[in-house]
Amino acid sequence: MLPGRGVSAVINGKMLLAGNEKLMQESGVEEIALMTMCAEAKEYLQQGCTIIYIAVDQKAAGYIALSDTIREESTAMIDQLTALGVQPVLLTGDHENAAKSIADQLHISEVHAGCLPEDKLNWIADYQKKEEAVCMIGDGVNDAPALKRADVGFAMGSGTEAAKEAGEIVILDDNFKSIKDAILYGRTIYHNILKFCKFQLVINVTAVVVSAIAPFFGVEEPLKVTHLLFVNLVMDGLGAIMLGNEP
Repeated sequence: MLPGRGVSAVINGKMLLAGNEKLMQESGVEEIALMTMCAEAKEYLQQGCTIIYIAVDQKAAGYIALSDTIREESTAMIDQLTALGVQPVLLTGDHENAAKSIADQLHISEVHAGCLPEDKLNWIADYQKKEEAVCMIGDGVNDAPALKRADVGFAMGSGTEAAKEAGEIVILDDNFKSIKDAILYGRTIYHNILKFCKFQLVINVTAVVVSAIAPFFGVEEPLKVTHLLFVNLVMDGLGAIMLGNEP
């Protein structure tokens, strides 16, 4: 396997290559035959297909045109994430035409095509330098480094073991809707923690103020240790019930 380029194998003593145009060029495939093959495949590229070129013993042998199928829930999920303030970005190793075709169907405006694994890492690093939280979704070997580098990495359950090892979260049901749900759960838990801290801070500050002021009014010990423990127990329970019932 050649990350970002394709695969190679020796079959019956012959070197077989399958991958993108860059792999063919780097492997020394006959230039004229390669140009002819690329010209023939141009029609499929314009239709948004991904082209896999094939060469045998450095001779162009043909190509395969692949067209990606969009999951039914993907477009709706992207729209919902956008509504939540998440900016979707498509990082792909596919040809620019294929990438734009997919992005248009998914309502993604920012597209970076022809990305190698290191290119994806660089894009993620650029966003992180802008102090933006980056979530990476991937399922392939080429996605593994980017999944590791992102602040949160979502690996699809049907993906490669490398991707699942690199990601912090594995979507076992292989449904993009679960990603949106995970983000909403994370935000809810975060906001609940902040609310709980503020709630407890108010209660404890109030107790300190009462204890500090009471002696001026002739009450030397308004709140004993047992009182404070009881107040905290009740307030902790009420706060947990209140915040736990939030959507």
